[in-house]
Amino acid sequence: MKVKYILPAIALLSILIGSCKNVIDLKLNDAAPQLVIEGNITDQLGPQAVTISRSVPLDNTNSFPAVKGAVVTLTDYNGTNYTLIERSPGYYYSSSFLGRYNEKYSVKVQLDGKTYTASSTMPAKVTIDSVALSIEHFASTTTKTIIIFYQDPPAVSNQYRFILSINGIQVKQVFARNDQFNNGRFVQQLLFQDNIPLKSGDRVDIEMQCIDAPMYTYWYTFSQQKANGFNSTTPTNPPNNFNTDNVLGYFSAHTTQHKNIIIP
Repeated sequence: MKVKYILPAIALLSILIGSCKNVIDLKLNDAAPQLVIEGNITDQLGPQAVTISRSVPLDNTNSFPAVKGAVVTLTDYNGTNYTLIERSPGYYYSSSFLGRYNEKYSVKVQLDGKTYTASSTMPAKVTIDSVALSIEHFASTTTKTIIIFYQDPPAVSNQYRFILSINGIQVKQVFARNDQFNNGRFVQQLLFQDNIPLKSGDRVDIEMQCIDAPMYTYWYTFSQQKANGFNSTTPTNPPNNFNTDNVLGYFSAHTTQHKNIIIP
């Protein structure tokens, strides 16, 4: 793996604007719990997973009640069905297989007399070239930021999701990008986050996913919401690819690859 270090980086300036504020007391009612389905198929050989839970009130986001007893089926591009096994409450796993590029996959969840379905097509894989560490100095403050480098393919639309974890903890920021302005170019993608400041000795994992267009819409919309969290669904769920509006979550067939570095 190639690791680059960029020194120094451009200092960022911020302007603080003072204003008078009126305090408004908002009385918010908790929404009724909704079903949350999160399914993933990757290009890595192994069991593919679907998790099912219930949403929770906004002031209690650390625990998502598991949903047991669902019948979950994955269907591949050949029409082969995989019935998933519930290994622990709310966690459903298929037998071992790997997803194939440019092929469509579907999920069907049957629960309490209702059926929920979604489909996703796995794009071709775009590989990571290298990662870098940008160090920004401003006054007495030093900020370290990860940069990822990759070659975007020409003549095809590509969408990406990046997941950044520091010492095993996923940062809250959601990174979703497309190639609208850099199609066919060598891309330097800054993964700026202010959730967990990087320090010397930190172990960083960068995951790059190639996702289809509906998943890009989902993750990009989610990234624009102010209430980003560690979990990928909230009571204000972005538009997803399920057949009904009465379910939160997503179903994604995507590629995955990781790079790991230790911050110097």
